[in-house]
Amino acid sequence: MYWNVIWVDKVFLRVDKEHNGVLGLENCNIYLVRSPSDLVGENLAGYGWRQVDFSDASSFDELMGAFSAKGIDPGRHRNQMKRFLAISEGDIVVVPLYRAVAIGFATGIRSYRTGVEYGENRVGVEYLRNEDGSVVRIPRSELPEALSTRLRIRMSVVSLNEFREDILRMVDQVCSGGGTSFNSHIEALEADALDTLRKRLLANIRNGQTNLQSGGIGLENLVAELLRLEGYSARVLSKSAFEGGADADVEAFRGDRFSSNKLLIQVKHHNGMTGRQALQQLKLLDSDDGVQRWIITTGGVSAELVEEAQSDGIGVMDGETFTEWLVDHAHDLSFATLNKLGLSKLPSLLL
Repeated sequence: MYWNVIWVDKVFLRVDKEHNGVLGLENCNIYLVRSPSDLVGENLAGYGWRQVDFSDASSFDELMGAFSAKGIDPGRHRNQMKRFLAISEGDIVVVPLYRAVAIGFATGIRSYRTGVEYGENRVGVEYLRNEDGSVVRIPRSELPEALSTRLRIRMSVVSLNEFREDILRMVDQVCSGGGTSFNSHIEALEADALDTLRKRLLANIRNGQTNLQSGGIGLENLVAELLRLEGYSARVLSKSAFEGGADADVEAFRGDRFSSNKLLIQVKHHNGMTGRQALQQLKLLDSDDGVQRWIITTGGVSAELVEEAQSDGIGVMDGETFTEWLVDHAHDLSFATLNKLGLSKLPSLLL
């Protein structure tokens, strides 16, 4: 297959010194796919929507027909679905990982399987790998600023064609240097250790296996502390701060002489899926200019909930994203908070 020759035989990748780069890829499309990281090791990139098997559809219209038959309105996700369905053999796929990205070539082979949340619909991807078989992890710090900023977009499938030159240069660099110019064995071990830490920490928080104060107040205080580390003035609100059914748990403010930003956040300490109650509570709040409303939950959230929230200008942070944020600031948390979470600042051996 085309991508196997690219990967196994670097000459076919056209890493040609005389022509100064990667050739033969000018017409491929490049996509960001926010896939679950667990699928990368299986040479897959996944997208959600477990209700519908995308691999059964031969066209986008047929896929929309399958959604309609199930009474599901994909709303503003249509363009993302169309892009995911358009990923073809030889296209380049970029998958964000923790503090890094993986890059590969699509096989065009589609499949469907449950078991990995937000990754039920899949497309095959032959990822660039090191000589030891591990996936090359390109640190985000090595990416051009504009590309690194684009990776923060919360959409699941995005065209990256405008960054073609930068991405082809990185592919060239990996294939010329075997990936060693980007990551070492120790860095790969560290990334795996952090990924394991995030998963275990999230499980502990969800299952109440920490010393955070019960009743949700412990998680609210933790969110407020993280916001202060981001430069906000933050406080946990009283349960009587709002009238009627409106509610927010944390208020945060950050401003300077040029701009100001206020956050009202509904915090949910959930093990499982977070429902519409948090959304309904935030919808009843005044949506003033300069005020951002957010749901932050330790649970999972459905695509439908995210779609509805986005249509009302409300942001959603699920458990996995929250834990990434938490681990990113772990070294700056107070000693008391680290103790409650069961975290240590001591260095650990990776070998």
